[in-house]
Amino acid sequence: METMSLQGRTFAFVDLEAIRKNGEICKKTFEDQLILSVLKADAYGHGIEGVMPAFESFSDHYAVATVEEALRVRKHTKKPILLFGAAPVGQMLTAAENDITFTVGSAEYARRLSETVSVAGLEAKCHLKIETGLNRSGVRWRDKEKALAEIVSIHSLANLSFIGTYTHFACGEGQLPWEVEFTKLQFTRFCEAIEAMEHEGLTVGIRHCCSTGGSLVNPNYRLDMVRLGMMPLGMSYSDESVRALGLTPAMRWVSYITQIEELPAGDAVSYACIFKAVKDMRIAMVSCGYADGYRRAYSNKTHLLINGKKASVLGRIAMDCMMIDVTDIDCEIGDEVILLGSDGVNTVSAQELMMYGESVSGEVTAAISSRVKRIYING
Repeated sequence: METMSLQGRTFAFVDLEAIRKNGEICKKTFEDQLILSVLKADAYGHGIEGVMPAFESFSDHYAVATVEEALRVRKHTKKPILLFGAAPVGQMLTAAENDITFTVGSAEYARRLSETVSVAGLEAKCHLKIETGLNRSGVRWRDKEKALAEIVSIHSLANLSFIGTYTHFACGEGQLPWEVEFTKLQFTRFCEAIEAMEHEGLTVGIRHCCSTGGSLVNPNYRLDMVRLGMMPLGMSYSDESVRALGLTPAMRWVSYITQIEELPAGDAVSYACIFKAVKDMRIAMVSCGYADGYRRAYSNKTHLLINGKKASVLGRIAMDCMMIDVTDIDCEIGDEVILLGSDGVNTVSAQELMMYGESVSGEVTAAISSRVKRIYING
């Protein structure tokens, strides 16, 4: 398919069959766990509405960050949807009315939720979050008596139905000795909290603590459910992990060449002149920049794929375009350029780009802006 024939400057193709096949791998890998598919950040930039048909083939539960995202998912499924983030008071009723499951991480938030839904005669389904070391949201499990007292008070509130309990690892995929020990400490704290809750006769429900990386590196910590954001989309914490699992990246991001020029030795390229030619070169402009989600942090570091060859990004990436080295590449204006994906021989992966952007693979695709049209294939 020629990019220019689509009458646009940059596109992201999302392969639904790849997502379904990745989902099958997820089910096989985690055959003893429920699959909670994380679709926050518009399904990591892949588009909630577009990918839902594929996700429905293997997902048991879903999770999102905002009420708005939850409502978008709810239009396509009757399965449980967990809201990771705190719902503003003004959105609590809407979420409860649409059978969205709340995360409760403090007594104060629980009281507000209880009061809000009780007045309306509704019940809110909830997962209790235990803070074990990430030091973000959740009931802090350090002073065990104090923490347990808070949990007991939360569970006693009216019109809150607790159906799950979870925590979140700080470095679950980490394999350095200190990372392994810290994850073990978090898991130990979580198990202590669960045991204390059961001793008090409180409902624990579904237990979960692992995201994609943590669930792969620490199989003993998987418990009842795993939270998978990257894996169904063909991403993981490393390229080695993607290959070992046989995953297929679902997204292929392309643009095209709009101009080709000769660059004399000694001339610089783009803002701040951070690239200067040491020899005569042939350079091309590509119609994609940081406003499209090709991050400025990639400047002078990454490469694109053109006609089966790699082309280095030169200089600072601009808002709407970037310059690349095509000195040794046979190309012309209008040729397709692959920013993310494979040409059958070479590949630019999200895991590779995350290293240049000091990021994670999920951020690479989540950063791709709405200016980039998503096109769904193999539906």
